[in-house]
Amino acid sequence: MITKEVTVTNNAGFHVRCSSLVAQSAVKYQSDIVMDRNGKRADCKSTLDMLTLMCPKDAKLVIIASGSDEEQAISEIVSLFEHKFYEDEFAPTQSSNPTTES
Repeated sequence: MITKEVTVTNNAGFHVRCSSLVAQSAVKYQSDIVMDRNGKRADCKSTLDMLTLMCPKDAKLVIIASGSDEEQAISEIVSLFEHKFYEDEFAPTQSSNPTTES
């Protein structure tokens, strides 16, 4: 069994898209993978289960993986947290609006 503490660092917290990315990663592995927040656990293979943890920005979580591919599983999931679920890639860019002079 491997455990790793992570922090939710993206501004919107751990929301549906984040949960979906974790679940998509977790289902690829045979290991049991859970997320723990203050003693409440959620199955990382279930988007809805993880959302019940209601994790805002700066929430601390522990990811726990147990099984034959636990190292790969936890590494991939922790990477999502470390990269803020790649939300910067989806954030709208600020563009300057052209102004018309009268």
